[in-house]
Amino acid sequence: MPRKGAASKKGAMKSRDVEAKKPTRARKPAAVEEDDLPEEIEPVADEMEDVDESDEPPARKAAPRRKAGGDAKLVEMLNQSLGWELRAQAMYAHYAAYVKGIESLTLAEHFEGEVTESLGHAKKVRDIIAALDGEAVTARDDAEIVHTEDTRTMLEEALKTESAAAAAYRKIIPLVKDHPVFYHAIYHILKDETAAVIEVETLLGR
Repeated sequence: MPRKGAASKKGAMKSRDVEAKKPTRARKPAAVEEDDLPEEIEPVADEMEDVDESDEPPARKAAPRRKAGGDAKLVEMLNQSLGWELRAQAMYAHYAAYVKGIESLTLAEHFEGEVTESLGHAKKVRDIIAALDGEAVTARDDAEIVHTEDTRTMLEEALKTESAAAAAYRKIIPLVKDHPVFYHAIYHILKDETAAVIEVETLLGR
C-alpha cells in the first residue's frame, strides 16, 4: 500500500502546477487625476489663448496702412513712371532694330540692355502699385517715339526719355520716405535712371 505521505506530496505538487498554468490577469492602471500630472506636461491650451498674435517678430508685422488720399496720389505718380518705362521698352527695342553702321556693334547692345532694365523697373513699380491696391496702367506714355536711323537722334531721344523718367522718380521719393520697402525700390530705380542720363550724355560727347 502506498504511503499517505507520498500521496499528499503528489497532490500538493499537482495543485501548484495547475496554479502555475492559470493565466495571470493584467492589472488595471490606477486612474490618473489631472492634478497628478507633472507641471511640464500639464495642458497648455489655456495659456495659448492668452498669447497675443501681435507678439510676432517685427519683420512679420504688416506695414502700417497709408492714408487713402496719399495712396491715390502715390499710385497716380507711380503710374506716370510706369508709363515712361513702357515707352522706354518700346523705344529702345525699336532703335536696337534700326541702328546701322559701325555704331550698331555697341549701340544695339546698349539699347537692348536698356529694354531689360526698363522691364525690371516696370515690375518693381507694378509690385508697389499692387501692394497699395491700385491699378497699374498697361499703356505707355503717349509722348511720341521718333522713328530714325540716325544714331545721334536716337541718343538725343534716349536722353529726353531718361531725364523725364529720372524727374518722375525724384518726385516720388518724398512720398515713400516713411515706407522702407517702397523707398528702397524707388531709390535704386532713380539711381539707375540718373546713371543712364550720365551714360547717354557721355555717348553724345557732353
